[in-house]
Amino acid sequence: MLAALLLDHRLAFLFLAALHLGTAVPLAFGWVRLLPEEAPPFQIDRASTRRWSIYAHSSEGEEDTRRDPLAMVLLICVTASYAVQLPGLSRSLAFGSIPTVIPQDPSEWARFALTWFLVAVPGFSAAYSLLRTNFLRVPLIAAGVLILVLWLVSAPLRAALEAVS
Repeated sequence: MLAALLLDHRLAFLFLAALHLGTAVPLAFGWVRLLPEEAPPFQIDRASTRRWSIYAHSSEGEEDTRRDPLAMVLLICVTASYAVQLPGLSRSLAFGSIPTVIPQDPSEWARFALTWFLVAVPGFSAAYSLLRTNFLRVPLIAAGVLILVLWLVSAPLRAALEAVS
């Protein structure tokens, strides 16, 4: 491959490690956002210090607390797509790269469909979060884009790493 000839193995390792760690960060933030918030330890009554009525409605401190179930499912699917790309997993599962020939038997069709599903879900989750506001918007956009980049460049970077040995 061309990447094996052009890239030094140390630089390929650095790019691959940075891409894996950079992709894990928005996923971690997404999973943390799924956890329920803790109640404050003390309830402070600030109604007497306000200059306006206690019935006045201000949207400054409030955030949208509704949880989008599709965003949660997309976070699970994007995490699965990321987990498949982790180093050390068997590449014989046809997850190393996108298959180039159409399979003939049913088990190969299942692998083919699963691979394409895992490639398409990050892009769909990023597009969904761009178009619709939800509580996982930023983590899904960042993780979706980074996982798509990971699917595109992991095979050439791994080839550059394996060219040394």
